[in-house]
Amino acid sequence: MEYCVADAGYFETMRIPLLRGRWFNEEDDRSHVDSKSLQGKSRFELFMAGMRTIIIDEGFARRRFPNEDPVGKQIVLEGSLSLAIVGVVGRVNMEGLRDNSDLVQAYFPFLQVPNGAMVFTVRTQLPPENLIPSIQQQVRAVDPRQPIFDIRTLQQIREQLIAPERLNLTLLGVFAAIALVLALVGVFGVISWSVTQRTKEIGVRIALGARGSEVLCLVFRQGTRVIGTSIGIGLVGAVLLTRLMTTMLFEVSPTDPLTFVSTVVLLVSVALLACWVPARRATKVDPIIVLRHN
Repeated sequence: MEYCVADAGYFETMRIPLLRGRWFNEEDDRSHVDSKSLQGKSRFELFMAGMRTIIIDEGFARRRFPNEDPVGKQIVLEGSLSLAIVGVVGRVNMEGLRDNSDLVQAYFPFLQVPNGAMVFTVRTQLPPENLIPSIQQQVRAVDPRQPIFDIRTLQQIREQLIAPERLNLTLLGVFAAIALVLALVGVFGVISWSVTQRTKEIGVRIALGARGSEVLCLVFRQGTRVIGTSIGIGLVGAVLLTRLMTTMLFEVSPTDPLTFVSTVVLLVSVALLACWVPARRATKVDPIIVLRHN
């Protein structure tokens, strides 16, 4: 189980949707604990005795209470700890953007599970960096000895989490750009070589009355055969190999149709551009010079 200790305003601040029930409130505290009955208890037992309410995520609700409303029901944890479910919230990625854990998620009220350290989350419409001095001042006004550290914006946290993926995708992007350039050079070279080999044939066609547009179609027809075969082989290889990139993708399918269509359009455009120069050169062939040298 993944869990988090939160206070009454945490969910609204983090924009975690409430699906059923209610948030935590000031009544979710330890006032129900009878100090006399806890005499002789261990530190862990004292800690657990204050817990009586819990908020669960929608996955927890579906798994433990299918086709039921879990709000108001009791759930038993740690063998004998019975907690009342007061709310159901949406699921979040607690560890990272690529968190595919199937563990259920739960939230415990801070007033029932006090901790020596805490994290404050502040939402603002102003630049977050501008509020840091004011936040520090407010905390010190409550307790001047309270240490304040690791102040970060959610943007900074997100960038830190995705830094490895961003590096990997940047490298893949560089390699893809190099591969695209090599493909362009390769297609250009093959078509240019082919046009050179067929210079006599093209000269004869022009001498017999072939128009420039017909010569262009001839060269492009040969180029599109090469392009079509290459695209077909590339698509098959991409479908098979992109599954190896699943761990690097976030909310994108390895066989995303839009990505494949965009890539094919880009490659076809680049390949046709590579055919254009040799094709234009073929239309400039002087049949007299060609026939004279042959």
